[in-house]
Amino acid sequence: MGTQEVITETQIKQRLLDLEEQNRKLQQELLEERKNTNFTQTYPKGWE
Repeated sequence: MGTQEVITETQIKQRLLDLEEQNRKLQQELLEERKNTNFTQTYPKGWE
């Protein structure tokens, strides 16, 4: 038979905060990725 962990209200709130922070970071990364689209990156050697 498995063990059962007792989770307190504080642990639940902390986990929710962690998940919200993780979601914010993911959304920010997706936003940054979208900023680097729809253009062609060139460098000086390409113009020679």
